[in-house]
Amino acid sequence: MGFLDDANLDDVQEPTAVPGDSEYKLMIVDVKTDPSTANGLPVNKNGDSYLLPRFEIVGEPAAKELTRYFGLPNAGMNDKQRNSAGWQLKQFLNAFDLDPNQLADPNDLVGAEGWAILGLEESDQWGEQNFVKKFIVPK
Repeated sequence: MGFLDDANLDDVQEPTAVPGDSEYKLMIVDVKTDPSTANGLPVNKNGDSYLLPRFEIVGEPAAKELTRYFGLPNAGMNDKQRNSAGWQLKQFLNAFDLDPNQLADPNDLVGAEGWAILGLEESDQWGEQNFVKKFIVPK
């Protein structure tokens, strides 16, 4: 009896992108973190914190996971950039029914579910990939 006896590899599928321009339920499965920073978030090449959640598409076990980059509003941004970054973050949090005042740690996002319209693009390195076109905010 080997260690892979219970791993049924006959039924597995290569992960693929789902069709674009449709609504999908997403679940946050991971958030990139950096324990060396005060807020636990990584910083970009300019030294600005960002949020990078990783999503899986609920009910689509063979679908590729996807990420979405959120630059956090900061004093180095002009008013338009700060507003845009804040609006994108607000839409994301609202779509996943997350209260920013209740989030003590980036990992508090893990497990949250929300809806988004996904797009589809071709990448030379990764092939077909999905991306978030728009988060669906409940009314």
